[in-house]
Amino acid sequence: MKENNPDKTEKVDFDNFAGKYENILDKQLDFFGEENSYFAEYKVKIIKDTLGSDPSDILEFGCGIGRNLKYVTEMFPGSKINACDISAKSLSIASKENPSVNIFLLNENEISKYSETFDLIFISCVFHHIKPSERKDSARSIYKMLKKNGAVYIFEHNPYNPVTRHIVNTCPWDTDAILLNMKESVKLLESSGLEISEKNYSLFFPASLKFLRPVENYLGKVPLGGQYYVKAVRKI
Repeated sequence: MKENNPDKTEKVDFDNFAGKYENILDKQLDFFGEENSYFAEYKVKIIKDTLGSDPSDILEFGCGIGRNLKYVTEMFPGSKINACDISAKSLSIASKENPSVNIFLLNENEISKYSETFDLIFISCVFHHIKPSERKDSARSIYKMLKKNGAVYIFEHNPYNPVTRHIVNTCPWDTDAILLNMKESVKLLESSGLEISEKNYSLFFPASLKFLRPVENYLGKVPLGGQYYVKAVRKI
């Protein structure tokens, strides 16, 4: 994970990892003793439990090969599910695995096409791959695609968690990663015009301590979880 001269860090090409993403991820997350699907499901469940309504149109912004889409489809059966990414090869895999999802390559034309379309936009561990100087533009794009009163959830790695930092530092596709702490994510969303409504830390216990996971509901303000999420709403 490079932190010096972040805008000069060479950007990872996710097309190079699309076909082997799952195998690498299994090895990276071996410490937690879980199939990597657990880490996709838990995030979608947080959204389901905290959103407070059933959205008509959902977008996963930066879906990669579509690991989260199965759970989004299962937990929001009445919603139209959409997903986008900048990696064409990743989207090809995501489309085959999730034929009911509307999947598109992210570019300016598509951002304009989907202006004020989505009630819910879900972003999972995407912003740490975006150069700091370009993050505000991405946040504004998300704002543009969100309906009035729509919600955004951003999940990111917690840079204060040593296990998370180790995983990021040894992951082949995280060589361009510049982690954001919760305060930075909050500021980023606010800068686009969104209002923060909720923020919590998550992922405190590995599988060997899964019996303690119900306690995580009471640890959301403790900055030790492996990840965190911020929920924001477009008011105007």
